Amino acid sequence: MKSLAEELDFVRKSFRESIQAYSTRIETQLTMIRDTVIEQTKTANLPPALIRDLRDMITLCRTLDLKPEKGRRKDLKKIDTLVEELHLIIQNW
Repeated sequence: MKSLAEELDFVRKSFRESIQAYSTRIETQLTMIRDTVIEQTKTANLPPALIRDLRDMITLCRTLDLKPEKGRRKDLKKIDTLVEELHLIIQNW
């Protein structure tokens, strides 16, 4: 029993570390995307393609259906997918 309890403590610790690393990665990517958008939109006359991309990005963010209070993995996957899609859009700028 003691060995199992120790293993479970290790799993809990590893879980917390994994969640923290994931959170840090996603927050860093979101900050990078935000900074890129702000930098690209500083000019007065934005190209129509950039305006369309920005509109698409807004739509992606607004249609994100999350229920964080439930703590579901599928919500994390939705966020991860959103970040990937936003990153793909800004890569083409």
